[in-house]
Amino acid sequence: MIGGIQNLVHHADAAVARAYLAMFRERSAVMSFLFHSLFHDEREIACGHLDPLQRTTVAEFRQFVEYYVDQGYRFITPADLVAGLPGDGRYVMITFDDGYYNNYLALPILKQFNVPATFFISSNHVRQNKSYWWDVVYRQRLAQGGSPGDAYDEALSMKRLRTEEIEARLLERFGPDALTPRTDIDRPMTPDELRAFARHPLVHIGNHTANHAILTNYTPDEIRRQLAECQSALVEMTGKTPIAIAYPNGGHDGTVVRIAREVGLTVGVTVRPAKNRLGPASDLLRLNRFCPDGPMPMRTQCRTFRSDVLIYGIFRECYLRLFRGQVAQ
Repeated sequence: MIGGIQNLVHHADAAVARAYLAMFRERSAVMSFLFHSLFHDEREIACGHLDPLQRTTVAEFRQFVEYYVDQGYRFITPADLVAGLPGDGRYVMITFDDGYYNNYLALPILKQFNVPATFFISSNHVRQNKSYWWDVVYRQRLAQGGSPGDAYDEALSMKRLRTEEIEARLLERFGPDALTPRTDIDRPMTPDELRAFARHPLVHIGNHTANHAILTNYTPDEIRRQLAECQSALVEMTGKTPIAIAYPNGGHDGTVVRIAREVGLTVGVTVRPAKNRLGPASDLLRLNRFCPDGPMPMRTQCRTFRSDVLIYGIFRECYLRLFRGQVAQ
């Protein structure tokens, strides 16, 4: 039922966006976008080795970049935000979370359009060649005859736990190989691959915690260790010190933001779907971020995000507050 309502909201937003952009001039803003995996085609999406999340193919990612290039947007990095941007511009920041090897598929498109992207890396997954826990839940449940919806509900119920607790449960339930990646589609980069990837001039590396920790589930000391360990590991593997963090699952509060600042992070992105207005009051450690994952074609979604009136953001916030007891992040 919720999925059906979401689809209706997405279609309503698309209709509103067409009318809005026909009548009004688009306001200045930074739009940050979240991707996870990239797939060559539908066959890879259907392989069952990982939770496809947004189901984004290489062709769709090219459409996304091409759309905002054609519309005259400037593509930026976290360093551009820190340096300061003219307040009358329209900006796009591309981000990828987690550190999947399949993110290499973005490079030809970044080169083709000469646009940068920021890749937020969970360092323990890279160092240990460890599967992301939600992929384990997805592939195991599907192998047992369950549905993607069953896997989604189970993964959602685990998000109040520490990653270490989740992984212990999965190892106990599914055996010692549960966290072993199956193919290049679902595995993280290796340290050597990450090192080579980070050398590309269009690639920027960010902190995604040591163990993909949903930080609001951790104590202040644990939060500091997660962030500091990831910073240290990424410096060791890439030679670059991240200035930005993507909070796993968007989980952040005042304590998380304070500690992020203390370990040297100056830009933080959440998963709240909204534009970011530029100005003296802008909080660079609480930036909103869109996730292109709706039921409509990519170019339609791209146009919809440009609207200054988005019903989906209101719907999502109400849903989280009323049904999940959460605050939208």
